[in-house]
Amino acid sequence: MLIDDADRWSEWSGVVDEVWDAPSYLDWQVGHKFGFRLSMARKKVPFNVTVTRYGTGRLIEWSSTKFSITAMRSISVEPEGAGCRVVDQKDFSSPILPIRLAYPRRLVRVMTERWLGDMKKNRRDVIMIGLDRGSLRVMMVFAHADDETLLAG
Repeated sequence: MLIDDADRWSEWSGVVDEVWDAPSYLDWQVGHKFGFRLSMARKKVPFNVTVTRYGTGRLIEWSSTKFSITAMRSISVEPEGAGCRVVDQKDFSSPILPIRLAYPRRLVRVMTERWLGDMKKNRRDVIMIGLDRGSLRVMMVFAHADDETLLAG
């Protein structure tokens, strides 16, 4: 189970239904555009995203805009003691809509928890999942320092 092997996301995540035009494994480049379809509230919703930052084995970040709401998502792996912490963070903005009212906060939180829960099911070394409900920052702590298996294979 590898985060930066996007073609395989739908194999381990119940949230991701399909991925297209994904970067090749370990060949993520800033500016690359790809898409995926997510299962949201019993509907399949497509998103097209642009990679905005990438650090092999440490960081993937992309942005997408839908219905005038721009979402920035980053998934990072940070050392923590003898293990590592996976942080999945989403930030939303809109020049038109008041964000607190316009995006489905509960739905995004549930989907994020499911994404990380699916990851946990596929990894026996997860010792904690935490969610900062105010910022949609989600953290997962792994027991080993084997963070390369999360992002870099």
